[in-house]
Amino acid sequence: MKFCIAGRQGKNRLVAISNMVLFGSLLLSMKVASAQNECAANFKISGDPRNGSSYLTYVTIPHLDIHSALGQVEKISIDSGLAPGSENYEGDEGTLTVVRKDKTGLLHLNNQNKGYPILIKANKANNRLIMALQLNQGQVATAENMQSFMCGILTHVTMDGAGAAAAAAAHAETHSDEITNITATELGQKLTKRPLTLGLKPADIENQYMGRVFRIDGQVAIMMTPGEALGRSQSIQDGRNSIEIPFSTAKVKTGLLGTPAGAQTGQVICRTDPKQLDRFMALRNGDYATVIGKVVQVVANQFAATLYLDCHFEK
Repeated sequence: MKFCIAGRQGKNRLVAISNMVLFGSLLLSMKVASAQNECAANFKISGDPRNGSSYLTYVTIPHLDIHSALGQVEKISIDSGLAPGSENYEGDEGTLTVVRKDKTGLLHLNNQNKGYPILIKANKANNRLIMALQLNQGQVATAENMQSFMCGILTHVTMDGAGAAAAAAAHAETHSDEITNITATELGQKLTKRPLTLGLKPADIENQYMGRVFRIDGQVAIMMTPGEALGRSQSIQDGRNSIEIPFSTAKVKTGLLGTPAGAQTGQVICRTDPKQLDRFMALRNGDYATVIGKVVQVVANQFAATLYLDCHFEK
């Protein structure tokens, strides 16, 4: 009799566990379906298709953790063959840029292989996870394909243990949520065509560096003619509260034996924090400085690239 009771209890436990698993799977499916419906309802297309259409959509995720959400999008992007950039955070908002080079037939006509950036924004204030992108001129996609692609990413972000684990795995692999420590010379070298190579690809350089945050250490290169110095002083008196200060990249090499005269090399230029203008103005040519800078503009050709960063002193 005791064995019979024990056997029934064991069966009851198995049934209870099975029901719990089934209920959990059903609940997850319902959440995904609800998110898919919201994502589809929020999907919008704008712009002239001849110039490259713009697409935007979003989902609302209760108790949104912006750091986890962007990490999960990064993990999904890596698994899907996309190239994630860096994450940036300001207050209750975080952003991530991902680059897609189409190889799946999503696009038609010209420029299929030219990368285009995808912006993902997570906002804790309204619990929204937003995705926006614009195709390049000559690239065309059907609304159905683009909606499926965008919603397929957004609706797989969850605020649970599995989602947190996926985000942690992505961050451990890419360190995209961290500030990159680098010297101005090292950064300039990365922005310069390497010997015996075909050269830089400007679009790839822009996608790789735009939005990234660096802690840059090096010597500033403030070399102005008397006229340039007077013009800068006059502009500050007229109310300008930011200046551009280049870092020295004189030690960057373009060839195996050094850098020939007139060769183009990578440049790193800071646009100074208005609140710290006096401190930046006190720098002299050759002075050492360590700043935090976020890349806001990239100018590149096949030989070298110039990064413009919004910079501030950390201490």
